[in-house]
Amino acid sequence: MRHLVSVALLALALALGACSEASPRNEAAMDAPAQAPWPEEAADAVRAESDSSVPAVEASTDQLQQERKVVYNANMTLVVADTETAASEVERMARDAGGYVAHMSSYRTDSGVVLYDVTIRVPADVLDAVRSSLRAMATRVESESLNTDDITDEYYDIDARLSTLQATETELLALLEETRERGGEVEDIMSIYRELTNIRSQIESLQGQLNRFDKLVALSTISIALGPDELSSRISNSWRPLETLHSSFRALVSALQGLYSVFVYVLVVVLPILLILAAPVILFLVVVRWFVRRRKAKGAAQD
Repeated sequence: MRHLVSVALLALALALGACSEASPRNEAAMDAPAQAPWPEEAADAVRAESDSSVPAVEASTDQLQQERKVVYNANMTLVVADTETAASEVERMARDAGGYVAHMSSYRTDSGVVLYDVTIRVPADVLDAVRSSLRAMATRVESESLNTDDITDEYYDIDARLSTLQATETELLALLEETRERGGEVEDIMSIYRELTNIRSQIESLQGQLNRFDKLVALSTISIALGPDELSSRISNSWRPLETLHSSFRALVSALQGLYSVFVYVLVVVLPILLILAAPVILFLVVVRWFVRRRKAKGAAQD
């Protein structure tokens, strides 16, 4: 802490010295006579120098335009002859272009048509070439769009903050080394350590954001929806013998399962109930029959 106070006092002394030196200069400037107007030759030289600086400004503007950070996202809906073959072709295109398939999914509609949703990421400099290849592969392009996201301001703002934090970290490291050499107190050293840890955490966070932005700028995203041509899908779906055989076999199995379920239900549930209900009736009939036979036998004995 004593060292920091000494540095502050030294800076204040230098500032006061600079102010004291500036005062005589200002007084000399006020006492100096007014300068005569510039001759015409001097004015021409200044104008020539100003004109020569214009291309440099334009060059820096062009350079800034080239360094813009733009993220490209394209969406395409393509009609193809065969969706499965087209999906494999899209995967091959992405691989040949130096990219990769980020997502691929397929689903079958009620009519048996297979649709694909594919998302690929390719280098930004070959985006137009890949889109042209996709158009050439398709039978028809249903829809197509290109979205851009300019992240230049955000990118360079984070880069400036990162540079400031890195410079601060360097100064703190130098201050830490100096404090150690001077045998500073443990509390001062730990305070510098805590500040260094905080700054290092911010640096890593900002560096991670820049790395993510670099990846987004370097690789463009293309989302592709693949659908079959209506004519080819009608021809391919007009007759499917294997599917018909499968559905028929499934209906037969379902019918046999139903018959078996009915048989088991009657045997286990209905039959015992019928026997229980019929037992009193059968017993009554047996008693009646016995009584009738007894009366007949008694009448025959009397005759």
